[in-house]
Amino acid sequence: MLGFIAASAIGTWFVGTVSAAEAKATIGVVNDLRTWFLILAFVSIGLQLRVSALREAGWRPVAVFGGAAVANLAIGLGLAALLFTGFTV
Repeated sequence: MLGFIAASAIGTWFVGTVSAAEAKATIGVVNDLRTWFLILAFVSIGLQLRVSALREAGWRPVAVFGGAAVANLAIGLGLAALLFTGFTV
């Protein structure tokens, strides 16, 4: 979390100190890198998944995790809809 905050602060500072063309080119490269790092993060999470451990744990922990994930998504979607109502680009 702190890394994301630091990256945002550094990016904001950088955009304010260079020309618009340089900022746009740099942000394009950073967005590409961000996408690749996000892909690698999810691949890493998937590589750590052990199906045998899930079978040993039984269905209840899997159901609790699934329910928590669905609730988290619903709450996040609800908050985003509430906070960004009327926001246009």
